[in-house]
Amino acid sequence: MLRSDRLSRDFVSVGAEDTVAQALEKIRGTPGTNEIFYCYACDPAGRLVGVVPIRKLIRAAPDERISSLMFTRVVKLPANAPDSLVEDFFVTYRFLAFPVVDTEGLIVGVVEVGNFFDTFSDTLYDEVEGRVRDEVFRFVGLPEDEMKETRPLHMALRRFPWLLVNIGGGFLAATVSRLFEQTVERLVVVAAFIPMVLVLSESLGVQTTAVASSMLADQRVDAPQMRREVLGTCLAGVMAAVVVAFLGRIYSPHLAFPFVLFVAITVSTSLAASLGAVLPFLFHRFRVDPHLASAPLVLAISDNVTLFTYFTLVTYLVA
Repeated sequence: MLRSDRLSRDFVSVGAEDTVAQALEKIRGTPGTNEIFYCYACDPAGRLVGVVPIRKLIRAAPDERISSLMFTRVVKLPANAPDSLVEDFFVTYRFLAFPVVDTEGLIVGVVEVGNFFDTFSDTLYDEVEGRVRDEVFRFVGLPEDEMKETRPLHMALRRFPWLLVNIGGGFLAATVSRLFEQTVERLVVVAAFIPMVLVLSESLGVQTTAVASSMLADQRVDAPQMRREVLGTCLAGVMAAVVVAFLGRIYSPHLAFPFVLFVAITVSTSLAASLGAVLPFLFHRFRVDPHLASAPLVLAISDNVTLFTYFTLVTYLVA
C-alpha cells in the first residue's frame, strides 16, 4: 500500500455524464484543491472511467458533457503499488499526477509529482545518472562495472581484444593502400580526400549502430523503424557524396574524379548504415555484447571497403 504521506486526497471526481459547468462548480466547492492538474470521471458505481486535464475543462463549453472530453485510456496506479513502480510511471509517462485505485476500480487518491519527487529526488537522480553512465560506457566499448575495477592489468586485458579488431582493420587498410601505391603517387589529390571519404562512412555507421543498440537496450525490435533509419542514413550519405564531389572538382581537372568520389562515398555510407543496423542484432543473437563488438567491426569493414572501392575506381577511371 502506498504510504499516506505520498498519497494525496486532494482530487476532484465527477460523473461522466456531468456537464462542464457542473464539474467546475464542484471544483470550486471542493476544499484543498488549489493545485489540481486533472479531473477524474467516474461511472454511477464510482469506478474511474476517464480523466480530463483541467486546462481542457476550462476551455470547453459549459454545457458540454465530461464523457465527450475525457480520455478513456487512463494510466492508473494500484493501491499496493511499490515505490519502484511509481517512479517508473513518472519517468515513462511524464504526467503531473496519477490516480490510485483499489481492487474494484474505485479512486482512493492521487500521487502528485511534487509529493513523490520531494522524497525520492536524490535516489532517482542517482539511478538515472547510473543508467546513462552504464549506457555510455557500453557504447564506447567499456564494461558496465568498469568503475569498480581496481586492477590495471585486468582493465587492459578486458579492453585489448577489441583493440585487436581496430589493429586488424588498420593493417588491412594499410595493405589496401599499399596495393594502390602507384595510383596515389600519380594523383596526390587522391590521398588528400581519403580522410573525408572515411570519416563520412564512420560517422553514419556509428549513428545506425547507436539506434540498433538502443533498441536492444529497450528489449524491442522495430523493423520498420530500423528500415527507415537505414534509408534515411543512406540518403544523407548521398547528399554528402554530392557535396564532396563538387569539392573534388575544384581540386582535380579530371571530370571522372568527382564521379569516383560520389560513387565511393555512396557505396561506403550505404554499407556502413546497413552494417550498423544488422551487426548489433547479429551479435545479440550469438550472446555477444553488441555494444562492445559491433562498433569496431562496423568501422573496420566500412573503412576497408571504402578504400578498396575508392582506389579501384580512381585507378580505372582517372589514373
